Amino acid sequence: MSLLLAGFSLLAAAQAAVRPVEVSGGCASLPAYDSSARIAGPWVVPVDSCVNTTATDNVCSMEGFGSEAVYFLQQGDTSVQRGYIAIVSKNDLAKSPLRCNDETNSFESYVPSGVSGAEWKSVNVTDIPYSAQLMWGLGQYSLPIQAYHHYRNGVKQDGIFLGAHNVTTWALQLQSGSAGSGGKPYWLMRLLGPNSADPVTGDALAEGEYRTFIRVDGS
Repeated sequence: MSLLLAGFSLLAAAQAAVRPVEVSGGCASLPAYDSSARIAGPWVVPVDSCVNTTATDNVCSMEGFGSEAVYFLQQGDTSVQRGYIAIVSKNDLAKSPLRCNDETNSFESYVPSGVSGAEWKSVNVTDIPYSAQLMWGLGQYSLPIQAYHHYRNGVKQDGIFLGAHNVTTWALQLQSGSAGSGGKPYWLMRLLGPNSADPVTGDALAEGEYRTFIRVDGS
């Protein structure tokens, strides 16, 4: 076995050995909790323990990079209604923080809204298993995200991670710049839950996708 494949096998095995356990206690159990507002955060959510199958050491170039909001407009939209929570392509670019809000019972991000404003909006995962991006503006066609501890061999690991339905592994894929990203490339995320493989090819990952966790900063 080549060093590249051996390294990937070890990292992939380490990811697979993780058992997510949902954090109990709601937002109060997350970093920077304000009991008067019933809000935890805001915090940037960086890439953590990414596996790059094309590098000999399997290190991803975006390891540690934080979250950003990338909006898109559909036909008929006259203002921003929805968009992705993605990962910046350069870590010195502006980030979009997330927070946990007990009042809305959701995670929220500070995202573009309307014609030129910004506001806190709930973020969810699309309910399409093979295209489960983290987004805002989804309405009823979505699944809530949760915070999880990771356990390995029965031992709780450092950090708190985001996911849904007991899955905390995401795929990252580099996208070309668009109007919604200010023309800058970005890393699109999708949750690798049940039935997330390509329905046509059966491939677990698309070309250029890498597996990763998404960690709450400060945890």
